[in-house]
Amino acid sequence: MVIKMLKIMDEACESVNGALGVNVKFPKPTKKQLQATQILNVTTGATCIALGMVSPYKKISLLGGLSLAGACFIGSQLKHFD
Repeated sequence: MVIKMLKIMDEACESVNGALGVNVKFPKPTKKQLQATQILNVTTGATCIALGMVSPYKKISLLGGLSLAGACFIGSQLKHFD
């Protein structure tokens, strides 16, 4: 899904680049960068969940859960990344 999204963004940029006469390209992440992002999301998610459990602000736990869901999504995309 991430690879497909990057291809769609590149195609859109190429058409805009041709129309405006500029050269804009999106950087493609490496596998190492995606792994670092996954680790950061897990750390942030676990910290937010723990903080939400001990503080009166329980909505922080929801943000932590979303961060963990993002880490799971990145992990599933890493399997298809070259």
